[in-house]
Amino acid sequence: MRRKAKAGGVILATLIAGVVAPCSSHGSAAEARSGGEAPSASEILLTEDGQTRHAIVIARDASMPARFAADELQKYVLQISGARLPILAKGDEDPAICVTENGALDAGLIDRLRPELSGRGEDGYLVRTEGNQILLLGNSPRATLYAVYHFLEAHLGCAWCAPGDDTVPREKTIRVPPIDDRVGPPALGMRQIILYPYGGEWLQQNNLPHTDWLAKNRFNWAHPAPNGPYSWERNKSRETLVPEVEKRGLYLEVGGHTFNTWLPPDRYADEHPEYYALLEDGTRATAKDHKGGLCLSHPQVAKEVAANIIAWLHENPEVDAVDLWHNDSRTYCRCPNCAPRTAEEDDGRLAYTRMYIRFTNQVAALVARRHPNVLINFLAYAHTTDCPPGAEPLADNVLVGLCLFPRPSQRTMRPLETSPQRLDAHLRREIPAWRKLAKHFYIYEYYTFSPRQKVWSMVSMMSADVPYLVESAVDGISSDQWGPGWYPLNMYAFGKLTWNPELTPQEIIDDFCAKYYGRAAPPMARYWSTLEEGLRESWSTDRPIDWRDQKRAELIKQALSEADSQAIGDRIRAAAALHGLSLEP
Repeated sequence: MRRKAKAGGVILATLIAGVVAPCSSHGSAAEARSGGEAPSASEILLTEDGQTRHAIVIARDASMPARFAADELQKYVLQISGARLPILAKGDEDPAICVTENGALDAGLIDRLRPELSGRGEDGYLVRTEGNQILLLGNSPRATLYAVYHFLEAHLGCAWCAPGDDTVPREKTIRVPPIDDRVGPPALGMRQIILYPYGGEWLQQNNLPHTDWLAKNRFNWAHPAPNGPYSWERNKSRETLVPEVEKRGLYLEVGGHTFNTWLPPDRYADEHPEYYALLEDGTRATAKDHKGGLCLSHPQVAKEVAANIIAWLHENPEVDAVDLWHNDSRTYCRCPNCAPRTAEEDDGRLAYTRMYIRFTNQVAALVARRHPNVLINFLAYAHTTDCPPGAEPLADNVLVGLCLFPRPSQRTMRPLETSPQRLDAHLRREIPAWRKLAKHFYIYEYYTFSPRQKVWSMVSMMSADVPYLVESAVDGISSDQWGPGWYPLNMYAFGKLTWNPELTPQEIIDDFCAKYYGRAAPPMARYWSTLEEGLRESWSTDRPIDWRDQKRAELIKQALSEADSQAIGDRIRAAAALHGLSLEP
């Protein structure tokens, strides 16, 4: 996949000596920054009583993600301690950031430590204390931003559990322990949650805070899905969303269900109805909604679609991948060259999928002439889920996704590898089949989707799925996100597992609750664990799922009684509301 930025990333924080007890990512903020003791020679004092003598030093020609990383470090240190670290542009290596007394910069330290990132991938990073310096070094500008968030989370007590709802401790004196954290590569090279719905009221309410949250949780792709023509432009996306993606160094994929986007019926249907899918009743699918479709075998359709994508990419050069997904319906062309109406249903779908592959390759070849680094995303979904025997391989500039649909329609979602459900067994067979045809291959899941699934805490299932998918040699996982609202624990667990599939469900739940619920963490950890018990129990019985409502209501009430702030209480009540749990006596 195309690299967003090829330069390595560094944040070098040189600090005077201070004191702090070592703190794991599961520890409390207070444990990380207790003040009052005399500093030891091996520990670093960053702020003292709301004051600082230090500055953040970045390269004079620092890249956008490096400047943003410095801004984020400055912002959160200020929120924690009340001390503002000034940002100075005087370094030579981009993106190098040094928090240092009097602006001193030991650039040689960067060269000495960079070999330690060898083999850690473009998202790998290092956080290290050396003498009175803290080095945050990444293999890319985006990875350096990850290093900043890692430092803030693991060592200063911040947390990013839900979009727009950061956990930021308050402590005027910040003491930093000796650190030697080397992280990466992540288990999966592509990690994304789709931004949907897109635009309108959702832009500020959902899409922008979600993009911020993605980077903080070390996802590397932003994927807004306008799902139709003109929405991207109508929402002035290059002015509103794109700068937020770019300054975080994220890859950008745009589209969703886009047949109508790249060949809009209001422009073509009147003059060229033959461009659109022939239906079984002999009419053409020229509807402007998702019931529309294209005739993929028409020789002019691939040319027109490619020309429109090329023109759009000229206007949106920041985009790394565009979606070429059929509309979100089971409409497909039944002309003799796509899928003959005389064919049986299964044969018709396989014939159409072969044509979809050929059509995608045609479009990808045309787009590659002008935009060779942009990926075209093919989605095996609904009636194109099954990989046709003997199908031609997808081109090297095609990103292939296999959508595990309709898993959300099942009584319960079980671990894919061991599920006896017929749909899951079928999808297991499709993974290696599509993998063989694709240079770039990912799984499209539903871990963070739909109001119905929001009653499910799926950490146990994800912790089984992700290792299985890694072993299946997929390059990444994307999860659908259907607003409004969030499912913070599932989102948080998904992000953690794509980096480290060896985490257990209980480790993730305990970590999340410690960061999100403060002193109410113990009853809330039992609350989420109780939901997980219900989910796991459902895998071995056909009885109605027991979500243990009474026990969970009691745990919510206990948590509310132990909440140490209004904000914590609001988070607890939000969990109850998410699951439709009544707290009335």
